[in-house]
Amino acid sequence: MKNPVAVFVSVMLLVFALAVQASAEEPRPYVRTISLERVYTHSAGYMVVYRTSRLETVETYIPARWFEQAAGRGQLVFTQRRAAPYMQVYYDDGEFSHVRLFVRSNTAHPSWGFLPNRPEVRERFDEVGDTLRVRY
Repeated sequence: MKNPVAVFVSVMLLVFALAVQASAEEPRPYVRTISLERVYTHSAGYMVVYRTSRLETVETYIPARWFEQAAGRGQLVFTQRRAAPYMQVYYDDGEFSHVRLFVRSNTAHPSWGFLPNRPEVRERFDEVGDTLRVRY
């Protein structure tokens, strides 16, 4: 051991390289919270209305099948928080993972709405695949 500083630096570089490699192999989770204007319920799912960063009002459809199974693509959370309704969209390595929809417990609250049970509305839910279409 002629140079303990060189040995220390070498060990630290090795540890750093192993840490970087380990973190590169793990999926990188990312969460985006979106405040909602209104949540419309339908037998086929939920339509949520929100504003983009350009203040455009847009809507997206979340199928009911995402909420039917444990660890599915969707989770519905009833709350009394004043911030509700809002949704949290989860991504792993940039790919959509799942969504949590936080809604008011009282369905008579003005943030709730109901969609008519028409074929064209049901088609919108049927068009949704395994990913959520969100415009930011």
